[in-house]
This record gives sequence, structure tokens and C-alpha cells, in this order.
Amino acid sequence: MGMNFIYVILIVIYLICCGSAERLWVTVDELENHIRIEDLREFLNMYNKSATTTPRSDEDYAAVEETTTALPVPNNVDCFGLGSISRQVQAIFNMKPDTSDIVNTHFYFSSRNTPFRVQVYPGEQFGLEWVDFRPSRRTVMIYHGFMSHSNASWVLDMTSAFLKREDVNVIAVDWSKGGDTWKYWRAVANTRRVGSDVTRFMRQLIGATGARIKDFHFVGHSLGAHIASYVSYHIGGVYRITGLDPAQPCFLTNDHTERLDSTDADFVDVIHTNGRLLKKIGFGLPDPTGHADFYPNGGMKQPGCSNETNSLWSRLTPSFFSRLKQAICSHGRAYLLFTESLINNNCTFRAHRWNLTYEGVNASLKALCDREGSCVEMGINAVGGAGLPRAQGPYFVLTTEKAPYCPTDWEVRHSPVDLLRDLRHGFNIDRSRRVQTPVTPAYADPEGGDADDEIVTTTSKSWFKRWFG
Repeated sequence: MGMNFIYVILIVIYLICCGSAERLWVTVDELENHIRIEDLREFLNMYNKSATTTPRSDEDYAAVEETTTALPVPNNVDCFGLGSISRQVQAIFNMKPDTSDIVNTHFYFSSRNTPFRVQVYPGEQFGLEWVDFRPSRRTVMIYHGFMSHSNASWVLDMTSAFLKREDVNVIAVDWSKGGDTWKYWRAVANTRRVGSDVTRFMRQLIGATGARIKDFHFVGHSLGAHIASYVSYHIGGVYRITGLDPAQPCFLTNDHTERLDSTDADFVDVIHTNGRLLKKIGFGLPDPTGHADFYPNGGMKQPGCSNETNSLWSRLTPSFFSRLKQAICSHGRAYLLFTESLINNNCTFRAHRWNLTYEGVNASLKALCDREGSCVEMGINAVGGAGLPRAQGPYFVLTTEKAPYCPTDWEVRHSPVDLLRDLRHGFNIDRSRRVQTPVTPAYADPEGGDADDEIVTTTSKSWFKRWFG
């Protein structure tokens, strides 16, 4: 636990002290967070408190009686893979989901006739009379991730892009009060509460309007992808879920009810942009989890995501902070690529079938797209239709470092030397090691409570073993 404490300390210092050479703070869109003073105080005091903390009284965190349509929420969410842990550890980390009142999940509606977002309130005052929701339209529901919110520029840009593309209902889910904290395990625990609240909202929406479940398309980034999975699973399966670099920490589990997978919707497409080992600072899941899995530039790190910070902390520990900032940038590239697929008709992200090996990269890129299904499009058109094939399986996608991120034909035929070098290095590291997941055994990283409490385990192995060996 000492190494984990040091690791979190370094990340907190980075968030506070390192932005760019011109500023000390980081923007919301760069790191999707600010550190609240309440969290920092609790962080500094929590180990002192743990010595004298008495167990909390049993609070009703999982009361089904809150609403007849809500889902039961587990008493504890085991983010660290510790199993039935002691009261003291539970007191330190507090892995109980917060109440609905604390998380305060809320919903913002947009349409072409209502381009300015209007909040819709679940419950007795539903507020549908104030919006232009039409059940005959397809409905897109956008879920932000850890340390973000529904007013982030990428959510607004994606909402606008969907509305310009077609006449749809767009609902942005805001659960920022449940995820706006450096304590990642708390955000993971709160995804269960958010999932329950969104399920209740969905059931009320469908009951009041007659909207069909199969007319919904969920789009989730990071933890939001797993929330989308959870909701879809419990309402019977929506038509499509798009996972944008689904979060890896605490979701390395074979229990498909706990994370996004292909059983959650009729079509699940996933864009992997930062899938690497946790100890190499990888925020996204590296393994295929959907019907179609796209790996831009190998899905590990993205071009243009380099560390240009000249701050003191970056100079003192250049390797750690460089990789951290690179990971954050790569993790967020997924939603930029998907939004680009909505707005740019002149740029298509051609995806080539890939066997998830280094040797297969060049072969995939050089293969002619003349066989049905050998090449598809990453992004909104991955589902196929209108003469386009539906994506199925893993794909390699070459992108560039700047918008619109679409390479020329020459760039596709002449892959960047540094990209191929990184991939060769990654797929040769520790290749003989047996990977635990049964899905893709050949995939490698580029760099190498009480016994009677209900505890939901979100990782199949101890975090210490996952991170350090």
C-alpha cells in the first residue's frame, strides 16, 4: 500500500503544480479535473484518521425502497481486488457508493429545435413539457468519465456534431458530483449509483413517451463507458453502445456484468487509444471488448500526445510526468476521433483488419480493401449500412496528430518509423508471459468490509499484483 500512496501523491502534485510552461494549473479539457481543497485536506488527514476511526453506522446506501424503478446498489465496491476486507481498510478508503442525493445525477436535453440544453428532472416533475423530445427520433445519450462533467467542451462538441448530422434527441448525463474527486475508487463505487439513477430515468422516459429501447445509442468515455454498459444491461439492451477508451483501473475482471462487453447492446464498438498496463500508466482497457474494436495507431499512445511541460516537477521526475501527461492526452483522443467522424465527410478513418500483433500492422495497412469486410470505417459509420459493411473484430487505424486526424493515402502506405518502432518494442516485451485474460492472449503492452457485507469486486486480481508483478 505504500507504493500506491506514493503513486497517488505524485499524481496529486502533478495536477497541482504542472500544466504547461505558461501556467501552473491544468485546464479541464487537458486533465478533466481540478483538485478540490476538501479532497486535498481529506487526503492529508485520512491516514491519521484511520488509527482512531470507528466503523460507520450501517447507512442505507442500497435501499431499493427509494423508488420502485431503481436498481439495488451494492454496499461496497471492491476496486482493489482485496475481497472481504477489514473494517479499518473500508474506513480508510470508503468504498460505499454515495446516495442519489449526494451524487445528484442530472440530465440535459438537446435537439435541433432546442439547441440550448434544458435540464430534465426525473421524478414527479419530469419536465418533458419543456423540451422537444420525440420518441420517433433516435436518442443519443452521452456519458462523461472520471473527473469530468457534461459541460466539458468535448461533450458540447459531440452534442452539436450529432445534431448537425441528423435529427436526433441528445441527452447528456452529468454525474460530476460522483466522479469529481482524485479518489478514483470513490468514482468507481459511484458508477453503480449513477447506473441505478440513469436506469430509473430511462424507465420513466420510456414509460412516459413510448420510446423504444432499440432507438437508443449510448456513447461513454472512460468510466462513462461502463456506466452505459450497466444501464443497457439492466433495461434490456439498447441498439448501440460506443465505448471511448473504456476505463481499465478496477475493471480488469472476467465478470461481464461489471464492465462493457459485446453482450450489452445489439452493436458495441470500442475505440482504444490508451490501452496499456497500469504500471505503464494506461487508463484504457487494452483488450477487445465489443463486436468491433478499433486501435488507432495500435491503441497504446497517440501521435501529438507528448510532454512539452518545462515545470520544476517535470524536470525533477521527467519520465513519470511525461508518461502521465501522454496517457491523459491519449485517453482523451478517443472522443475527439469519434466526434471528427460525425462532422467531417471528407475524412474517413479507414480501419484495417488486424490480428493484434506487431507483424500484422504492415500487412493490415498494405492489404487492399477490396474484400467485403476487410476494411470498415471507425466512428459513427462502424455500424455499417448505406452500402458500408458492419465492423466485426479488431482493426488497426492510422491517424495523425492534429485534427481532422485523417492520414493521406501516402501516409497509410508509408507508416511513420517511430510508430512501427514503438509497436515492435511493445509487442516484443515479455512476449512469453502468459496473459490472464482469455480474450487476446497475444496482446502486449508497448512499454513493457465485514464478512457479511455485500462487496462487489471489480477487479479479478489484487491491484498490487496487477501493477507490480
